[in-house]
Amino acid sequence: MVMKMDIVNLLRDFVMLPGVSGFERPIRDYLLEKLKSLNPKVDAVGNVYVTIGEGKEHIAIMAHMDEIGFVTTHIEENGYIRFAPVGGVDDRMLYGRVVEIFTPRGTIYGVIGLIPPHLSTQEDRKKNPTWKELAIDIGAKSRKEAESLGLGPVMPGRWKKDFVRMGDYIVTRGIDDRVGCAILFDVLNRVKNKKLNKKVTFIWTVQEETGLRGASAITTRMEFDEVYAIDTMTTGMMPGVPFHLSPVKIGEGPAIRFFDRRGAASEFLRDKIINIASENGIPIQIAITGGSTDASVAFNHGLKALPICIPVKYTHSPVEMSNLADIKNTIELLEKIIED
Repeated sequence: MVMKMDIVNLLRDFVMLPGVSGFERPIRDYLLEKLKSLNPKVDAVGNVYVTIGEGKEHIAIMAHMDEIGFVTTHIEENGYIRFAPVGGVDDRMLYGRVVEIFTPRGTIYGVIGLIPPHLSTQEDRKKNPTWKELAIDIGAKSRKEAESLGLGPVMPGRWKKDFVRMGDYIVTRGIDDRVGCAILFDVLNRVKNKKLNKKVTFIWTVQEETGLRGASAITTRMEFDEVYAIDTMTTGMMPGVPFHLSPVKIGEGPAIRFFDRRGAASEFLRDKIINIASENGIPIQIAITGGSTDASVAFNHGLKALPICIPVKYTHSPVEMSNLADIKNTIELLEKIIED
């Protein structure tokens, strides 16, 4: 299938937008501008949604806008910035990193410094400092200087991102879940002018990484016949990881994430999607993993819900890795679900 839009550049646009959980305004504003011809709505918690089509059946397809990061908490007298993690941040990815802090006056860069081997002991090098022990250096020599640059408490930040194309692979921080955001946007543009026999609501949710809060707000007040959460799923295809812990393969199709730590998804939708994929020659995988997705809160509210996920290596790290074939096949699968 020929892709109707440049999915790589579209994904790059979404990845590079700021949107730490609880601070999603930049990506929300981007979506509202891009979707303005379709009359997008914003609810009280900040979710963005667009509904197209007609009919009694009503399905929802959602992806979360937010990403993990940190928030500033305090400025030391010497100008160093203390911070706290937002979402599932592994302390191992903190040390020796360039970071971006988003202030009302613009982006400020800083570093979480690494003590050089010239000054550290062998015992020091065995340690893995936690976020509570670390601070961000923005080059300020005092609290007053840091404040003069626009720094203050409760400002979001993230690790400075690279976006690398390696053949059919994309490597960057934030594939989780900006890839879902890009897929929804692409699919919406593919089907928006088609005559559909059902209503389809595309939803970009907030605060998935901090408790699935946006999806919970949506599903408590809107009734859907089916809900699909487009997210990512960690693959066990990496050194030092037993594959059976997350047995999906990157590049071999989207994964039906049928069971995770929140329980099982809808058997009805699982079987339906398996049939649609089989009839259309779309490769899919079915697996169990840890973590959770927006689909789980929809299921908790009595709705048929299923996560459809892009397999990703090195999830929640600066080098998340996905395959373009999986993205393409997810787009095709969603088109078939909508047109079914």
